[in-house]
Amino acid sequence: MRTAYLSASILVACSSTQSSPGSPAATGGSTPLARGTGGVVGAGGHLGSGGSTAHAGASVAGGEAGATGQGGGSGGGTSAALVNPPPGSKFFVGANFWRIDWEGTADFFKPDVDWETVTDPWQPQLLADLEPYKVLRFMDWNLANSDPNPQAAWSTRRQKTAEQTAEPIAYEWQIDLCNRTLEDCWFCVPIQADASYQQRLARLVQQLLDPRLRVYVEYSNEVWNGSFPQAAINRANADNLNLPAEPNSCCETKDIKAFNGYVYGAVRLFEQFEAVFGKDSPRLVKVLSGQAGWDGPCLSHMRALKSQAINPNGTMPTVYAIAPYFGGTSLAELGKAVTDGAKMTNKHVACTAQLDLPLIAYEGGSDSYAAPNKGCTTLQHDPGMRDLYMSYYDTQVGAGMTGPFNQYTHVGSCWGLKEKTSDSLSSSPKYQGVLDWLVAHP
Repeated sequence: MRTAYLSASILVACSSTQSSPGSPAATGGSTPLARGTGGVVGAGGHLGSGGSTAHAGASVAGGEAGATGQGGGSGGGTSAALVNPPPGSKFFVGANFWRIDWEGTADFFKPDVDWETVTDPWQPQLLADLEPYKVLRFMDWNLANSDPNPQAAWSTRRQKTAEQTAEPIAYEWQIDLCNRTLEDCWFCVPIQADASYQQRLARLVQQLLDPRLRVYVEYSNEVWNGSFPQAAINRANADNLNLPAEPNSCCETKDIKAFNGYVYGAVRLFEQFEAVFGKDSPRLVKVLSGQAGWDGPCLSHMRALKSQAINPNGTMPTVYAIAPYFGGTSLAELGKAVTDGAKMTNKHVACTAQLDLPLIAYEGGSDSYAAPNKGCTTLQHDPGMRDLYMSYYDTQVGAGMTGPFNQYTHVGSCWGLKEKTSDSLSSSPKYQGVLDWLVAHP
C-alpha cells in the first residue's frame, strides 16, 4: 500500500488513496480449513451521552451502557475462554479491509441488502475465506485517513440501519463480522474523536462483541505519515499542548515533538478503554504503532512512554506495531525486498525490547503498485507469489515478528491476497501461500 520516499528528516510512506485498477475475476471459490463459528451478539441500544474532556490522564466520559466492571460476560473481564492467540505469543495472521467504495460491495455484501431489516448481509464466500485469520482490522472502514471524517463524531457516525455501500461502515456491522467469524476486532479510532466518543465506543464494543474475543485499539493510523491529514492534526495538537521534546540523536526536535504528541494521544485513548474493560483486562489490546522503514519513531515512542509529562499514569501499550511491506515490480525485486525488510523488523525488535513489548504488524504484504500496464494485478496472480509469501512469513518470523500480522488487504486489486472474493483459490497464489504456510506452522 505504500512506496517509501524521503521527505525532510523523516522517511515517510506514501499511501495510495485512489481506486485500484480492476481486472476480470475468476469464478469459483474455496472454503479453506474449518472452524466453528460463534453466536452473534444481539444489537444494543444507543449509548447515553456524557461530558467530554480529553487531556489529563484518564478523563472518564459519562453515559450509561451496561456494566463496566470486572465481571464476566460482556463486562470488563470475561468468564469465557478467549478463542484466539494472545498478541505476541506466536506468529499468526489477521487481515485489513480496504474501502468498499473503491471496487463495490460485491466482495463483502450480498446483493440488494435491505439495511433496515437485514440480520446477515455478508457474502458467504467472504465468511469462509476469513477463517484463517485471528484478527480483523477496520482502518479504512472508519476513514482513519480522512479529514473531515463523519465517523469521528458520535452523532454523525454511520448507523447500522443506514446504507453501507461506502465508508464509513457502522461499528455494529464491523463487530458483527468479528462475532460471526470469531475473530478479534481491531479499531483505528479517528484522531478527531474526543474522550466522550472514545469511551462510548469502548462501551459499544463491550456491549456487542462476543466475550470470547479481544478488542485491539489504535490511535488513528500512521500518525507519523505526512501524506495523511492526521499527521498535521497531531503536530498541531502537540504544538498546542507545548509538549517537551528533548533533543536526541535519532530525530529533529519538531519530529520528536510530533512523536511525543502521538504517544500523548494514544495513552489517553487506552485509558478510556481501560475505564470500560478494566486496566488489566485480557480482552483489551492497546496498540502503539511506528514506521517499518525507520526506527526513529520507535526510539522516540519508547522515551515518551517513560515521560511523566506525556504519560503521567504510566499507561503502557500491550504491543508495538509496524507495517513491513515488501515492494517491487517483478518477482525478483520482491524477493530482494523480503530480505531487506527483515533487517528493519529486527531493528524494531531491539527497540521495543526496551519496554518488553512484542512486535506485531498492523499491515503488511506485497506492494507492486508501481508496476506499469496493470503489472500489479498480473503479479497478484503470478503463481510465484505463493512461494514468495511463504518465504516472506519465514523471514519475518526469523527477524522476530510475532502475531497478529495483518495483511493489507484480504481482497482487492493489487494489494489483496485475493483480487475478488469470487476468485478461485488456484487463481489467488498469495492467499494460497498464506494458507499453506499456516498449515505448515500450526
